Amino acid sequence: MNRSTLRLAAVSAVAAVTLGAGAGLAQASQAAEARPAAAPAALSAADARALLTNPAVKAELKAEDTRALRAVADGTASKAQSRAAISGAVKALFNLMKRHGGKLWDDAVKAAKSGWGKFRSYMNGLSWYHPVRIAWVALGAEAQYQLYTYIRSLFA
Repeated sequence: MNRSTLRLAAVSAVAAVTLGAGAGLAQASQAAEARPAAAPAALSAADARALLTNPAVKAELKAEDTRALRAVADGTASKAQSRAAISGAVKALFNLMKRHGGKLWDDAVKAAKSGWGKFRSYMNGLSWYHPVRIAWVALGAEAQYQLYTYIRSLFA
């Protein structure tokens, strides 16, 4: 066996593995399309309590948003109140970010334009005691992603 035969065998093996993995992924994506979409995750009671105890976020909440978050925190929220709680929390964090403005706001917009991973990394990279970071952590995954899509839609 010479060098070109070994090289051809290696390329063939890599191609076979790649095609095999691709076929499995294609089947998985088709199966996901066949299933109905799951309902979006709601804000947890613990997240709602954390947002309500954060003075920086509480100052940004409107009265109806506070009521919705209290209902979620108590576990008595309807679906409409759960959606209103997420929406109110996202608006509160958005307003908090704009209030801090300057470099934080510019960098957050720049990260949002770069994609979800960059935005999440930027927000998680803020110092642990920063009010925006505290609110970000309390927000929960669904509301974090909604904040990202909102900011991205404003500047994309």
